[in-house]
Amino acid sequence: MSSEEKEEKEEKEEKKDAGGYSRLISNLVRFGVGYRAHDSRRQYFAWHGCPSRNDDFITYAEITKEEYDRINAEYPDRIDATREIAEIFRLKYVEGHRVLLQGWNVTLK
Repeated sequence: MSSEEKEEKEEKEEKKDAGGYSRLISNLVRFGVGYRAHDSRRQYFAWHGCPSRNDDFITYAEITKEEYDRINAEYPDRIDATREIAEIFRLKYVEGHRVLLQGWNVTLK
């Protein structure tokens, strides 16, 4: 199988995969990554939540596949993250990126 055929097959499989996955990185502070099917392509996003009692003000921002892969390589599935680590994540992967959704207790679909 040529590399072009392999890439085409991977793209088709990605389009079939509707996503809906959002990786929780920490319970102390809430941030993570995920992807969804959007306009017949996989759309990757980073999210960051600012807790206030039982509620979260959440921002979802579009990221590249390379950023998504980098986050998955840099961060374990669950860590005891401090607010400082969450702020570094927000500044690097949410701030300055196109906002997909933002609000209290919102979920990106």
